[in-house]
Amino acid sequence: MTGLLRDSDKTQLEQWIGQGQKQFTLLYSATSDGCSSQMLHEKCDHQGATVTVVYNEVGSVFGGYTSASWAAGMGDTRDDKAFLFQLKFSNKETCRKFPVANYTYSTFLNEKYGPTFGGSNGYDMHLFSGIINSSGGLFQLNGSFTFGKNYTMSGISNWNDIHNGNLKIKELEVYSVAVRPQEPANHKWRKVPEWNKKVVHELMQEVQLIKPRHGLIQDYRIVLIGPVGSGKSSFCNTINSVFKGRITHTALCGEGKHSFTKTYQPYVFKSAREQDFHVKICDTRGLEPDFGIDTMDFTFLLDGHIPEKYKFHAEEPISLNDPAFVTKPELTDKVHCVVFVLDVSTLQKLDPEKQAQIISFRNITMRKEIPQAVILTKVDKAVAQNLETVYTSSVIAKTLQTVCDMFGFPKQHVFPVKNYGDELTMDDGVNFLALFALRQIMYLSVDHIENQSTDSTYPPNEEEAHDLEAASESI
Repeated sequence: MTGLLRDSDKTQLEQWIGQGQKQFTLLYSATSDGCSSQMLHEKCDHQGATVTVVYNEVGSVFGGYTSASWAAGMGDTRDDKAFLFQLKFSNKETCRKFPVANYTYSTFLNEKYGPTFGGSNGYDMHLFSGIINSSGGLFQLNGSFTFGKNYTMSGISNWNDIHNGNLKIKELEVYSVAVRPQEPANHKWRKVPEWNKKVVHELMQEVQLIKPRHGLIQDYRIVLIGPVGSGKSSFCNTINSVFKGRITHTALCGEGKHSFTKTYQPYVFKSAREQDFHVKICDTRGLEPDFGIDTMDFTFLLDGHIPEKYKFHAEEPISLNDPAFVTKPELTDKVHCVVFVLDVSTLQKLDPEKQAQIISFRNITMRKEIPQAVILTKVDKAVAQNLETVYTSSVIAKTLQTVCDMFGFPKQHVFPVKNYGDELTMDDGVNFLALFALRQIMYLSVDHIENQSTDSTYPPNEEEAHDLEAASESI
């Protein structure tokens, strides 16, 4: 069993617990083992430090940590390291730690009780007792909750601010928490070559040799999607700089409340010797409330109905009646890979609406069977400018896992990069990260085109026809 606890949750718990990384092992699951105090003690007693996590039916996640072992029948237990916590409230990330104040009554051990935080003077969080049978996939907790008896509940006014007053739960898990064995300092979380000028040159040559076969298209069309300020335009400048061998600023970029990019802007690249590369990286307007690309614009974009250099109008999305609308797009007009660009430094603060929009765009892209990738920008901030440690950094590895947990991307499709910004000279580390990411993204495009029909003018498939019909109905 792997459990529902996300890696990002484990990272948060590690920070609260302190003293380094931890190894979380699922001991007990109510859905798998039954919501029974007897079964819980069979699975969890004498296992050392544990964390108990509760998931209720309205999307709230909360629980408690104790460094002392559970053991049936021992009564009040002292643990000055115990704490209660909150991870989500109504499906929104809400991370709070509530430390124990009265150490004498940290936990209460009774063979008839499930996990109980607090003591005989009052149970702060007594989850259940006896056996609770499932009804419709939910368990109705029969315990009790006393607010602020032995734990300091700062930032909230009562238990309803944690569990919504809803004690119907989808799952209750208990994990053992042990010190994780330390990996060697130079352990790589992804196998990549040691970079230097020779490796960078070889990568550039390899990228140049990637070209479409069968004459279906001339260039692979890769579209960048991401929040305002995530680094889409800067990535285009970085790729161009790598190919030119000098810092370039072809794409307009900067800091601001609204997106600098207003159009569907393709960028083609040539080397310093004017050698062509068979890729078009297309910048788009940044995701932002009221001004960004909407779902229909995005769908039309994927299907090739939006022409290059089209200016997006937030107040009036493109329609079938627009003179610029490409009625019968060819394969070369369609998108061959979608790349979501996310800023490492702001990932945890990403607005829920933007998260939902990215998930929606990802689902649309998957339905159309178009490959997707993620570029994580500004990784230099996470590794203190030392780019050589990117692929050995536990911080980057955890951030990558967080992205996978948030949006469902496979790890092998997520790539850390550092864009050129204030630099005036080239850097092998920046070049390597950019080329390595671009090569893998182009390979995704290659595989996509290889799966297409040999007729580049084939009519829209059922998915596209449905989208056009839906669009026409909305006009």
